[in-house]
Amino acid sequence: LSQLESLSHLYLFIFQVGDACLKFGESFRDPRGMYFNYHDRGDMAAMMYNWPHADVHVIVVTDGSRILGLGDLGANGMGIPIGKLALYCAAGGIAPHRVLPVMFDAGTNNESLLNDPTYLGMKHNRLDGDEYFDMLDEFVHACYARWYETHDSHYFSPSNHMHTSTTTRPNVFIQFEDFSSDKAKFILDRYKNDRLCFNDDIQGTGAVCVAGAMAALTLQGKRISELGEQRFLIAGAGSAGLGVARKLAEAIVHQGKYSFEQALEKFWVCDVNGVLAADNKNLTEEQRVFARDDDTAGLDLKQVADKVKPTALLGLTACGGLFQRDLVESISRNCERPIIFPLSNPTSSAECTAEQAYEWSGGKAIFASGSPFDSVRYGGTTYIPSQCNNMFVFPGL
Repeated sequence: LSQLESLSHLYLFIFQVGDACLKFGESFRDPRGMYFNYHDRGDMAAMMYNWPHADVHVIVVTDGSRILGLGDLGANGMGIPIGKLALYCAAGGIAPHRVLPVMFDAGTNNESLLNDPTYLGMKHNRLDGDEYFDMLDEFVHACYARWYETHDSHYFSPSNHMHTSTTTRPNVFIQFEDFSSDKAKFILDRYKNDRLCFNDDIQGTGAVCVAGAMAALTLQGKRISELGEQRFLIAGAGSAGLGVARKLAEAIVHQGKYSFEQALEKFWVCDVNGVLAADNKNLTEEQRVFARDDDTAGLDLKQVADKVKPTALLGLTACGGLFQRDLVESISRNCERPIIFPLSNPTSSAECTAEQAYEWSGGKAIFASGSPFDSVRYGGTTYIPSQCNNMFVFPGL
């Protein structure tokens, strides 16, 4: 328990990185990690050899386009790779010389930064399309061109002559961090079958939410194989919200009782316009998977709660205070132990606080948040809020 408490306190300390990112340029002291930009095209492979450590195992890279719930911070988002890798070292035991924070500086659309004399990044609007992905391809290739292992295997031909076959495998792994929703899933799909990589927001959050939902089932007195009997109301249709929804749906399918199409019927995913509607032509392909064509399309969170009686409410919107009292009370009336996971970070962006969840549910909520909350005293009972954060599946943890 003491180790878990220390880890939680460490993460709370590290999560001050949000404030650090907002002030990154004006507070800059020492360079850490590497920066790549449009002018480095053609030189990235050579630049990798400027990094002084030859045994890098983990690279965390961001383009600064969606930093926490703070939006486009451009090169100021470098605080995120630095902070995440501090966790890898301090909590995961990975040696500091084996990690590399990277800023993939493709510009920024944040006008205040473009006009800020202390801004350290490239002062042009964000690259897009082929310009962006050609640059990203070169960066990814450069990472694996330096840090790989070569292995010789020997075999004999039918004529009993020995032959040698040389193969290589990656000795470094890339974590994509805080990329905007319009690119995050596309980037993961672009590299995941050929490169050793991981998207923290899509895969990490999704994996931990599956674990959290299964743990919650045991608190409801159910078997974890009954995940498909839950009804999930998810606020947030960005990369994190959709990543969580997909991983939960895949987990339901994996349990063998439902097809993927049947599993999708258990989800109501909302954006600012309400439940994703199938007739909305502006949806992305990933959003369209969870779009509905029934009478719940377009309903807001409270309307969905009243109509479908969800058993789980998950927030991944970065909209602090989104879960209002009437919403939590509605879900709690129709479910004996509702699962309430306000997962947005930092704490100020959480959809509700632990105290609100316990009070508004009458102490019935099974609560977990993205960032840690202090213990809550309610109805004569002290509740210790759980934390459902993707750091728990970071390599080394």
